[in-house]
Amino acid sequence: MTQRPLVTETTRPDSLSALNCRDVQVLRCLAAGNSTARIAAVQSVSSNTVRTRIRRIQGKLHVADRQAMVRVARDLDVRRIPRPRSAVR
Repeated sequence: MTQRPLVTETTRPDSLSALNCRDVQVLRCLAAGNSTARIAAVQSVSSNTVRTRIRRIQGKLHVADRQAMVRVARDLDVRRIPRPRSAVR
């Protein structure tokens, strides 16, 4: 059975503009197959912080779960998404 891409009217590349720098970093890590604990260690934050960020990203991308979020990230080739500039330098 072939999976349909999850990029729809509600999860089109425009919705990525709502993502901030940390969101894109977490999305890239998830698409690469990293665990919550690994992402937390790399970003020097708690696992709870990463879980909260994942839930917020799911809301911004209009997806129901982590697997769907990773499929959207892969459909959009998240590795090619330019890193948003953070507000603080």
